[in-house]
Amino acid sequence: MTTLLRFIFSALGLLVAAAFVPGVHGGPFLELLVVAIILGALNATLGLLLRFVTYIPNFCTFGCLGLFINGLVFWAAGALSSNLGLHFRVDGFWAGFWGALVSSMVAGFLGWMFLPKKDKGGRDDEPRKVKVINP
Repeated sequence: MTTLLRFIFSALGLLVAAAFVPGVHGGPFLELLVVAIILGALNATLGLLLRFVTYIPNFCTFGCLGLFINGLVFWAAGALSSNLGLHFRVDGFWAGFWGALVSSMVAGFLGWMFLPKKDKGGRDDEPRKVKVINP
């Protein structure tokens, strides 16, 4: 259920990016949901490969190169989806850069608002129980 909500939030982020970023053109919500799946698949393959290849430069730029990689993947998702006959289109790299930034901010905010928080193994309200082993 959480994965489906994340794709819905990503599609809503794409809808907001298409409304506010010049050069990003959206379509119907169901097509944007398909584009969100395409974008997730491209991030899992092409984005991961680009992050691996540019690990050292990304480290040296304190992660700012990752923003450009997100823009490239967003641009590639726009090109792939328009080639598949979907109405989502990204006109260039900078439209992809700003579109990726806006859509990820919207999707992240919606995820922060509506998805359950993960327990990261940190401090809880109750003390830990220590298991004592008697020899």
